[in-house]
Amino acid sequence: MKIRMLLWSGLSASVVMLAGGAALSGPPTPIDNRLLDYDQATRQLHGLPPSPANPAIYLHEPSTKHLLADLTKFAPPDPCYPLAEAWNLTVQYDQRYGVTSTFVFDTLLTIMSDFSCHAGVTSTGGTLNTIGPTSN
Repeated sequence: MKIRMLLWSGLSASVVMLAGGAALSGPPTPIDNRLLDYDQATRQLHGLPPSPANPAIYLHEPSTKHLLADLTKFAPPDPCYPLAEAWNLTVQYDQRYGVTSTFVFDTLLTIMSDFSCHAGVTSTGGTLNTIGPTSN
């Protein structure tokens, strides 16, 4: 009887620990990348994650979720600030009207890459899950 009670107690504790861990682990944290290049034809984004990482290539899919930038983190005269503002306006427009402004995001990623702006990205197997501008 005591062994059975001990076994059930251990099992119950394990279930609580597993459930607690699952509840605490949220979506992956975006990794900051300095944007190097964006090819609109292939939709490949080249980014440089924090050192000592090698450059990464991400595929910008129609399913990629575009995140709002925290504009309070940008310090003037950062050339990436107006691009982050335009990004936020586009995200808000898409959310309001239920559309995806693919051409606008492609254009913004091209210009952001030209200015070596930063973006927080999450990816699975090289496909962008989420992306949003971040301050340097």
